[in-house]
This record gives sequence, C-alpha cells and structure tokens, in this order.
Amino acid sequence: MHKKTLYQLASLSILIVLLIGTNLVVQATGQFAPARATALTINPAADAYVVQTSASTNYGSGTSLHVDNSPLTHSYLRFVVNGLNGATVQSALLRIYANSANTTGFSVQTVSNDTWGETSITYSNAPAAGSTIGAPKAFTAGTWVEVNVSSYVKAAGTYSFELTTTSSTNTNLASREDPLHAPQLVFITSGGTGGSTPTPVPTGGGSGNILLIAGDICKHNFGSVDYTANCKKTGDVVRSVLAANPGAQVQTLGDNVNNDGGIYSYTAEYADLYTPNWGSFLNVTHALMGNHDTYPPGGDAAYFSYFGSAAGPQPGGYYSYNIGSSWHVIVLNAQCSKAGGCGAASVQTTWLKNDLAANTRQCILAVWHQPRWTSGRHADDATYAPWWSLLYQYKADIVAGGHNHNYERFDQINPQEQAASDGIREFVVGTGGAPGDGYSYAAHPLDPNEVIRNQTPVYGVLKLTLSANSYTWNFLPAAGSTFSDSGTSTCH
Repeated sequence: MHKKTLYQLASLSILIVLLIGTNLVVQATGQFAPARATALTINPAADAYVVQTSASTNYGSGTSLHVDNSPLTHSYLRFVVNGLNGATVQSALLRIYANSANTTGFSVQTVSNDTWGETSITYSNAPAAGSTIGAPKAFTAGTWVEVNVSSYVKAAGTYSFELTTTSSTNTNLASREDPLHAPQLVFITSGGTGGSTPTPVPTGGGSGNILLIAGDICKHNFGSVDYTANCKKTGDVVRSVLAANPGAQVQTLGDNVNNDGGIYSYTAEYADLYTPNWGSFLNVTHALMGNHDTYPPGGDAAYFSYFGSAAGPQPGGYYSYNIGSSWHVIVLNAQCSKAGGCGAASVQTTWLKNDLAANTRQCILAVWHQPRWTSGRHADDATYAPWWSLLYQYKADIVAGGHNHNYERFDQINPQEQAASDGIREFVVGTGGAPGDGYSYAAHPLDPNEVIRNQTPVYGVLKLTLSANSYTWNFLPAAGSTFSDSGTSTCH
C-alpha cells in the first residue's frame, strides 16, 4: 500500500539565504527539496615543506608543515576544487592550524605549476613562487589561521599555494596528515545547476538511496582523553562511503557538538570540531537538533546559523524530505520546548500527522534525538509515545535516534514495545564520536524485543541502503572498533 504525497508547504513562505551549512530549497511544486549547501570545505590533495639546507630531502609525509626564514623553509599545499556544478565562488578562505606561535605571520603566494609531488618535492625542484595573495598577522599556538584567497580561487580547478615567512623562528603548522587539524579551503557559492550548491543532494536513483546516520558526534578534549579523534574517525568512515557512492547522503541524529556546562561556545565548537571532522560533507548533510545543541552559550541559535535551513525551518527545526525512489524521511525535534511541544495536541505532532497523511512514498523513516525505547543509560522516554503511535498507524518502517552513546537495534515493535509484523524497527546510533557512556551494559538486560547492543564503547556510522520496497542496514565501525551489525527487511 502506498502512502500519501509529501507534505505540501504552499502556505509557508521560505526565505532562502546563503549560510554556511545546508539549505532546504522550495521547488516549483511547493515541496521541500533535499538539503543543499552554500558552503564547501575541502582538504588538500597534497602538502609538503622544503628546507634550503637539506635541498634534496623531501618532507611530505609528516603531520606538520613548517615555515622559517633561517634556514629558508617553505610549505606547499595543493587543492583540487570540483563539484561546483556551475556555481559561482563568492569567497574562498584558506584555513591552516598553527601548532606554534608566530609574531610576524607568513605570506601565501601562488605557485608557477601544480605538478609537484607530495613525496618528491624538495627545495631543489620546488616550483617558483608567483604573486602574493595574502598574509595573516601574528598568531598564537593552537589557533586556526585564516587567509582570504578569493582573488585567486574563483572556479573549479587545481590550486597550489606556497607559504613563506620573514621570521627567523621556525613555525609549525598542521599538515593534511594531522587527523584533527588538516588544512582547509572553505567556499561560499551561489548559482549553479539547481540552485546555490556546489554539489546538489540527489532526489533519488543510483547511490542516492544510501543514507549514513549517527548522532552524538564531536566533543572537546578534557585532560588527556582524546575525544576529538573519535569524530575524526567516524568522519573518515562517512568520507569513504561518499567517495565510493556519489549521491549518498548524511543524516545527523543530534548532539552534533557536545558542549558541557557552557565551557565552550557552540560557534567555536562548530568551527573547531565539526568543521574539520564532519564539515567536508556539509553539502550532503541533513541536520537534527539534540539536547546539547540547545545549551548556552549560543545554543540552538548557533545550531541554526551553522547548518542553515538544513536544520529545518526556525524556530521548530522539524521537516521532511524524500530519498531514493520510495522513501520519505521525517526529522522531528525532541527538544520539545524549542519546537512547540511533543504531546498529542502539540503543533509539532499535528504537523507530523499532516505530513504522514500527505505522504505517498511506500517506506517511512523517522529520526529524533532521544529514543522512545532503549536499554542504555538514559531510559525509555514516553514523551515521544504520541509520535510512535502515529508512525505505527501510518505503517512507518524505521525510527532512529541517539542520546545514549551506544548502538542498539530492536525488532519490529508496536507502541507497547511488543513484537509486531507491522511494527517499527528502532535503531539507537549515538556512536558518532562523543565518548562512550560510563555505563555497564553487561550488567543491564536488553529491552523486550531488543536484538543487539554493543557491550563496550564503540564508534561508527549506520549505513542504510533504502531500496524500492526494502532496506539493508550495516553498522560500519570506525578505526579501532570491531563491532558490526547488518541485515535486510522489507517495507510495510
């Protein structure tokens, strides 16, 4: 049985703005198209440094770059810009992480050719420098140094940069081999095929039926614990799948960055944590709000500003989109006070009922942050019982969330958590990189009709292949994790 058409938004007036993040575009039909980005972040295809006193030695494999005036030490970076689809580059920003301070700064120059090799460039064979593009002022260690390179990077192509300095103090900069602080080229674009996007999110077909999901993604380091390494690893999983499957998309499950007690502002966390680790695929990302995305300072204002309209219309932050040939995805805001409530008579639940009634896609996936059913540290939450009942009534197939920093999978269940052939399968995927819960899973039984749960902390991403009338799930563990889970099921 087919479900009804995508919820019509003719009564809504949507302002499309250029924001770093992803945007929902209103098509001529009045429907929401999938998220589209006006920002693109890429890392170098190659980088290295050269030293005059070791003129025949290559320094292209380390985790750092260097600039110095005594002895002369220069760094080289090469970026390959593609996927603009005819969009115009409005601005381009080169971002480099400084591991040490420099009271003079360095100069960014063009390079005479782009054919140098990362593992073969030396001081003797390095290409000549061209014109100076820009020069940052003094900077401190542990900061991102930014240079506007818009005068040079104006379209798709290959771009090389040389970094030099007049300072006689050796300056250490992070290279692309640094798992947390690889250099970045960040674009703001406009125009292009299908709207303001460097790489449009597909509406279906081909690899456009793959959705990668995870929540509880990035967290600042505390003490000697390297939390940020985990979201870099899960980001690497996403990047590898996207590279092999052009057209695949990403759905976050909330707590995209984890600010505890207002220690760091969210604006800083998105720039320092999310952008280097998950920001390279913003153009194919749909966002979801978690409880940590509402905390001060900045809270949901920073969340909406960063993700743009891909976070959903403000202030509610709930929306829906289609993927593949048969799937309808509903993104709900479980931070009830931010979304007009979650109860049966709330504005959001009324919207959900209307959206379900209007959908004609055969298969339905719904996501929100705090899970309805779980055996994790945060218990079952009846706040979302009205949503589960409505989704069950309309024969939804999957519900996914995070909040607990673990992975769980349930069999198909009804609103009473009982096994039901027409029930909903729930996944908890709070494994995006935030530290595992301090919770002894082995000491706690599974919920009724819960099939699997990790027993020790695990990091990874759930890959959903959403076919015409079925779906396949594969939990893809990040480097250092060995847990996996997979299976296939048909839609109702």
